[in-house]
Amino acid sequence: MPDLANSIVPHRSRVRRVGSFALGLLMATVAMTIVGCERGGEKAAGSAAPATAPAAAPAAAPAGTPAQPSGPAPAANSGGQNPQPPSPAPAQAEAAAGDSIDGPPPVRLEPEIMDFGILPPSIIKEGSIKLYNTGSKELEVLTAQPSCKCTTTDDISGKKIPVGGFVELKASMKAQSAPGKKSAEIKVLIDGYTQVIPIQLKSEVSLPVRVSPSYLNVVKGQPMKGRTVIESIDKKPFKVCAVGGKKPNLVGFDPEKDEPRNQYLLDWDFDRDFAPGEAKRYWIIETDREDCPLVDIFVRHESTIGLPRMKFTEYRHTFGRMDQGSPFEWTVDVSELGADEKVVTVASGSSQAKVELLGTTREGDITHIKLKLVPNVDTVGLTWVPFTVYTNSRQQEQAVWGQYVPKGLKGCFGH
Repeated sequence: MPDLANSIVPHRSRVRRVGSFALGLLMATVAMTIVGCERGGEKAAGSAAPATAPAAAPAAAPAGTPAQPSGPAPAANSGGQNPQPPSPAPAQAEAAAGDSIDGPPPVRLEPEIMDFGILPPSIIKEGSIKLYNTGSKELEVLTAQPSCKCTTTDDISGKKIPVGGFVELKASMKAQSAPGKKSAEIKVLIDGYTQVIPIQLKSEVSLPVRVSPSYLNVVKGQPMKGRTVIESIDKKPFKVCAVGGKKPNLVGFDPEKDEPRNQYLLDWDFDRDFAPGEAKRYWIIETDREDCPLVDIFVRHESTIGLPRMKFTEYRHTFGRMDQGSPFEWTVDVSELGADEKVVTVASGSSQAKVELLGTTREGDITHIKLKLVPNVDTVGLTWVPFTVYTNSRQQEQAVWGQYVPKGLKGCFGH
């Protein structure tokens, strides 16, 4: 997380007016809302829960409405003395010199949420949001901080927002590799106000064929049966060739009689569809679409969630569909390796293919590990290759998967 104190060094004199409460609240709430950015689609909830402000924090007013100034109420008029001046109207509430308003700034967001829509896996999408000044005094931005490493913003620190005007905040969000919904937040601190402006960001990662929900939550105590929607985003008809390598159980559809559809309802039963001890992290749906031959569903089960010994930024590694015998190169990233910790080798746990270490590079606290998958010449069909990454002090199991088919094959394979 960025160093908030250093990020607003040029504005320390104004931070004193904001007070230690506001800066403390910003740092606490940003820290509390750090989410597992790269695991977004694999969480049962689909997104991180929003941070809760401390009990002592004042309640937020509706967007665009400034809070009433804090402090004791004026004393009642007595005798023939001149009456006390009336309190300023809400739209004109301003802090006295050296003080800060104990509440949110008079800012309206347009749009209210930065919605990036449906995104392909692992791409970066840019967007923007306008912060309108609905008060009676010029405002100044002290800092803007994202809650997640998947989100970056331009620097608007020190920018002024004229009365009735706006400042535009541009941001980009990196989609996780796994299908599913994703949320993040940017917190903006305005000079003279104790409460930050929370800007919500959201997106959904999906392949051209989408599944909903994007996971099976079959941990102990959860239902072991259910139904999942499989549909094409562009509404074009397609065939569901197989699910988990078997004939799919599609509700109300007979592939021998019915024409292909753009939406199906899949009936699943964990005990029926998964052999004991053979559940893998992803359940694979095979289709006849050239742009989306494989669709994966994350299986959230005790046997599929390994013990994390190293902090990988991604856990979904796939080569999709490839011609039989074709090698595949890709990169996995690990964060927070010690200065003296080195990646020394990788090893395949499958007889169908081997995994080779091509090299590593460091970028900040991220170590990029370049790998190569080399299949056997006779490896064909759905292929799941467990592999282990070794450093000089620990190790971590991962897996890469996909489908090998005879060269030039299109449509369904083997079904």
